[in-house]
Amino acid sequence: MRVLPVALAAAAVLGAAAVPVSDKSEAPGKPPCHLHFGLESPCFEMVKKAVGYEIRKYPAGEWWSTTSVAGPADWKDQTKEGFMRNFKYIGGDNEAGQKIQMSTPVATSRSGDSLSVSFFMPSALSTPPVPSNASGVSLMHTKTDRYFAVVQFGGFASGDDLDKRGDQLKAELSQDGVLVLDRRSWLAQYDPPFNPIFRHNEVWVPVAPPTSEEGADGQQ
Repeated sequence: MRVLPVALAAAAVLGAAAVPVSDKSEAPGKPPCHLHFGLESPCFEMVKKAVGYEIRKYPAGEWWSTTSVAGPADWKDQTKEGFMRNFKYIGGDNEAGQKIQMSTPVATSRSGDSLSVSFFMPSALSTPPVPSNASGVSLMHTKTDRYFAVVQFGGFASGDDLDKRGDQLKAELSQDGVLVLDRRSWLAQYDPPFNPIFRHNEVWVPVAPPTSEEGADGQQ
């Protein structure tokens, strides 16, 4: 399988020795719902379109690798540490020594001084390999459908974007009578740091399922 140019450049910028690529243990599966510059993103269904945000349904069955980085520390240092732990995991730092295709987004949330940084696992993996004991990475498997209110924006994202855009989105949801399920917001970043233009970022807020799906735009 050819190495994707985006992932290759990301490895060079971050000092990684090699770019993880899918190996034979990834069985063929359904075509991915979304590709961002050739990298797979999670499937979703848009169930509500509002002014300034949308509500998406992400079906059960997703796998994510995730790690918690303790603070207090600089946002960039924490996110880089979290990224590299996940990147090493998909590069073979797991009990199977298996390399896994890079995907998007990198999702980050804040709880106090700590950050959680997560990688979406490609859909071709029915069960990802167990992380090594020293990796600091664990696996999350979604058992039920999840709903998120989502706001999209460009440019280079930061911790301030996570906090400010998340708080603003929660205020709009409250005004619209949408129940927020978690005080945390997630910053989803789809582009590597060397890409200066056409950047795509999102802030996700977990919400209750809409009571009505009138006006749903269907699969996106």
